[in-house]
Amino acid sequence: MTKVLLATVLIVITFALTRAASTQMKDAMPKEAMTTTTMANQDSSIDSTDIDVIAVMNACNESFRIEMSYIQAMNESGSFLDETDKTPKCFIRCVFTNVGIVSEDGKQFNPARAAFIFAGERNGKPMDDIGDMTAACAADRQETCPCERSYQFLRCLMSMEIEKYEKS
Repeated sequence: MTKVLLATVLIVITFALTRAASTQMKDAMPKEAMTTTTMANQDSSIDSTDIDVIAVMNACNESFRIEMSYIQAMNESGSFLDETDKTPKCFIRCVFTNVGIVSEDGKQFNPARAAFIFAGERNGKPMDDIGDMTAACAADRQETCPCERSYQFLRCLMSMEIEKYEKS
């Protein structure tokens, strides 16, 4: 799998979800997109697991509808427009669970997996320290709601990326 730059993924998501809204989605998500591993064996499978992130996002959007404005706001500011809306937060949890960033119960993060998924460039600058960022954002998460916990992890990561790579 090509390393995914979050900004690029979000742009692709924008187009994919817009397209999905105007056409009927397939009844079943591709099996490779549904493949998840346990938190214990994810580190060993990071390079060999081919995840179709767009397919996962499309499938999660079927259960947890998210507006494009939320995705754009997250990419530009590091947070959602309305932080009281639980549905987009659960969308994030669904995606994170299906790509192996968070455990099924939403309690354990896999920072190495997150670093692999989010690796790339931002604002034309390679994010060489993405592993440190994902580890910092995964540490000491206190949220009890699994959806809120996943959202706050992403919010932390995006805020760090924006601060370091957009403002410098």
